[in-house]
Amino acid sequence: MHLINQRETIQGGLMATSLDGKAGESKNCSCASFLCSSLPDDVLVEILCRVTDGKHLIRLKSVCKCWNNLITDACVPKISASSPLHGFIYHALRVSSRKTYIDYIPCAMTPAVAPEPHEFVKSYSSLLPFEPARGDFLDCCNGLLLFVEGSIPQYYVCNPVTKQCVVIPRDFTLENICSASLAFDPFKSPHYRVVCFDYSEPKPPQRLRVFSSETGSWTIQETSFGYGSKKSRLAKHCIYLDGVLYRRSASKQIDSKQLLCFDLNRGNSRAIELPEKERLAPNNYGCIGLSRHHLCYSDLVGTALHFWLLEDRCKNDRWTLIHNINVDYLGKHVHRLDRITIARFGKISALRPFALHPTSEVIFFGTRGAMLSYHPEDRRVELIYRTKKDRQIIKGQISVFPYTPCLVNLKDFGQLDCSLSQP
Repeated sequence: MHLINQRETIQGGLMATSLDGKAGESKNCSCASFLCSSLPDDVLVEILCRVTDGKHLIRLKSVCKCWNNLITDACVPKISASSPLHGFIYHALRVSSRKTYIDYIPCAMTPAVAPEPHEFVKSYSSLLPFEPARGDFLDCCNGLLLFVEGSIPQYYVCNPVTKQCVVIPRDFTLENICSASLAFDPFKSPHYRVVCFDYSEPKPPQRLRVFSSETGSWTIQETSFGYGSKKSRLAKHCIYLDGVLYRRSASKQIDSKQLLCFDLNRGNSRAIELPEKERLAPNNYGCIGLSRHHLCYSDLVGTALHFWLLEDRCKNDRWTLIHNINVDYLGKHVHRLDRITIARFGKISALRPFALHPTSEVIFFGTRGAMLSYHPEDRRVELIYRTKKDRQIIKGQISVFPYTPCLVNLKDFGQLDCSLSQP
């Protein structure tokens, strides 16, 4: 009861701030000072973490220095550890014009067509100083989005929740960069890294150019891999876990059935063979992802969708098969859906894994016309999204990015402040 009463006091103070202006702010600060002096930090953190609306929690950071520190250092990491999956950013195709663009799929939508353009797309595109096209969006990692503009890359990192967009200091030696990824885990640190893959050298060692938001500078790391040229195929979507960036290889110079591991903290790299690589389809539509803080891989093997887990938090190279889902079984569930969805889905043989749920074992799969979810605990299949007529999801994990909201504030590096004031 005490916690509930204190929570009501906090929310009342927030309302006072919103309605009464400066007078409300004074009352709110007095309330905050009283709570800070009368309650242990762990209790106050528990109270603040119960503020379910992220926008309200961000506003509460301005109440006083005590609350700002607690929310930044304790609440944000705690909330980030259990942040729910909100949806998917994906690359879409308008069939009639062959135009590609970026769109968004809400995770908990009903079996209907999502509105276009989605409000989420507006929320981040309005932060950028240019109109982003499909090729300008590079990555999404734990709530942060990475964009690029120009032949000499200018990178931007956005947080749609805090309504911030920061410009990464430009490195004019990056003209040979073909792709870049984000490395960010708000549970471990409020800082992120932008990792660029340097194609200037055709032979090993290949270089990684890494920007750290903590230091505000670029560094170079060498790897034991070489990709030959910009034309070498390499899966663009990376997964970040415990300081290591994981990326599927698909070039002719190295085994296309490997997972490349770049340890950004130690500066070393290695390759892990994918499970049952001799039986995997040659189309490179397999999906790596995080599931309950474990690195997992999903792919088609024959007529079944397999789901593996990398043991011991990636300390060894052993894969364990967790689920084996027959394609025919999934097909029966697809054909129980409405006629429009069945038509959009197309042939069951064309299905591919799209993404993995970060906090459960749910697998998201589909075709160019629809996305579904499979729930292993009760073998349930649900429709997540179906495209409009004349629209398609560009297949493969490189085109579908899970999105979870993040409350971390971004540091401005002084070149351009695209931050929007809080409403």
